[in-house]
Amino acid sequence: MQGEYLLYTRRKADLPSYPCRMENGEFLFCLQGEVQLYINQQKYALTAGSVILVFPGQILFYADAADELELAVFAFSSQFRHEIFYSLPSDKVSFLREHNYSSFQGEEWDGIRNHYLWLLQQKSADDGNVYQRELVIYCCRMLFYEICNRSERLYRQTKSNHLRWRLKDRFIALVIESFREERSVDYYADKLCVTTRHLSKTIQQTVGCTAKEWIDDYVILELKVTLHSTALSIQEIANQFNFPDQSYLGRYFKHHTGMSPTAYRAMK
Repeated sequence: MQGEYLLYTRRKADLPSYPCRMENGEFLFCLQGEVQLYINQQKYALTAGSVILVFPGQILFYADAADELELAVFAFSSQFRHEIFYSLPSDKVSFLREHNYSSFQGEEWDGIRNHYLWLLQQKSADDGNVYQRELVIYCCRMLFYEICNRSERLYRQTKSNHLRWRLKDRFIALVIESFREERSVDYYADKLCVTTRHLSKTIQQTVGCTAKEWIDDYVILELKVTLHSTALSIQEIANQFNFPDQSYLGRYFKHHTGMSPTAYRAMK
């Protein structure tokens, strides 16, 4: 992407066929059709009226896209992200990183599509406006608050379980930070000051898999991205991920995917 931001349409034929790490951030608006979107393993079902915010550095994977899929995409650079979020409450930004999806219907969706998205399209194309950049930033901030509002309303409806979801969010953030060095549930339970049993039960209840499965699945996701996006040798990748050696990495990868790292890379 050239420049700080770009608004365009993404269809089924444009979707990557393998997991990829985002260099830029994106607002995604599903205009029609449907698709399964995975962000750092979290699954979202996008249909008409879905709006989702993707942060730079997150890993995306699309699956089961409908032929008629049409997404409006507002992509923005890491630097422009700071401009969007500058002066916004840091707790809101942190909250939205984990609760970044909203689904609108009826008049609400008409308002999002025909007001916010339309305004963003107009100002993104208004190159003659000396305040174009500032206007685009404020359009993004309005969208940010609309998604935040919807997400927080849904979050409060289940606030009786808020401690459980907060623990889940902290666990996922910690794994993303430390997965190269630590892959044991005991380590994360200790860091989160809970028992291994409590952590595993909480992750099972909130995510639908065990804590160990989530850790291993995320490591595999990162390995897939590394295999596709770099020319590092398998041994170099093993070193980067702190595996004892190349053979151990190969066995680990094959156990979870059914193929060797070399075979997966050849699918590129």
